[in-house]
Amino acid sequence: MTLIEADSVARIRASALAEIRKNGILGLRLADVAAGADVSVALVYKYFGDRDGLLSGVLGDLIVLQFEEELVAIQKLLSATTTNVDFDAIVRLMPKPDDSWRKERRWLRLEAKAAGREIPELAERIGRAMAEVEDATTRLIEKARAVSGNSSTVPARTIAWAIIAFSDGFTNSDMMPTQLGDEQYLPFLADMLKRYVF
Repeated sequence: MTLIEADSVARIRASALAEIRKNGILGLRLADVAAGADVSVALVYKYFGDRDGLLSGVLGDLIVLQFEEELVAIQKLLSATTTNVDFDAIVRLMPKPDDSWRKERRWLRLEAKAAGREIPELAERIGRAMAEVEDATTRLIEKARAVSGNSSTVPARTIAWAIIAFSDGFTNSDMMPTQLGDEQYLPFLADMLKRYVF
């Protein structure tokens, strides 16, 4: 791919994401994406196949990227030590109900998963994205256990699955903010991590 083509693809992705944020996944129109990217609709088709291909590529990659950003910060803390883990710093990096900056991310994932029920290509790509996230989280938990010496018999993949499920489940807290906040959740999170990871 040439630099010009790469630039066009990047602009199409950015425009698609802006349109999704503005109109939702089901309201995405290729003409609007093309106009926002200053390209022709034919170019969108060339690089992404169709609307479903565009949604699958943009949302699948975005989900992985967002989780990787969060995992890298924890990975850096673990890499900086061989014995004493800064447990409080790791807890601060974990998804929590009151993280306003994560709110859009979790709702976009929820919307993408719901749309995947109608768009098989999107469902397949999100499935691959979540498998990548689960694998990366599992490896991180295994590394944390190696650093901390935790010998829990609960599989690291099970803990990864629970953390990911909690993160997406905070959409319930978004709708009922008085029901669960960081104050109620953090003691549970700290206890779970101490028992099963650190």
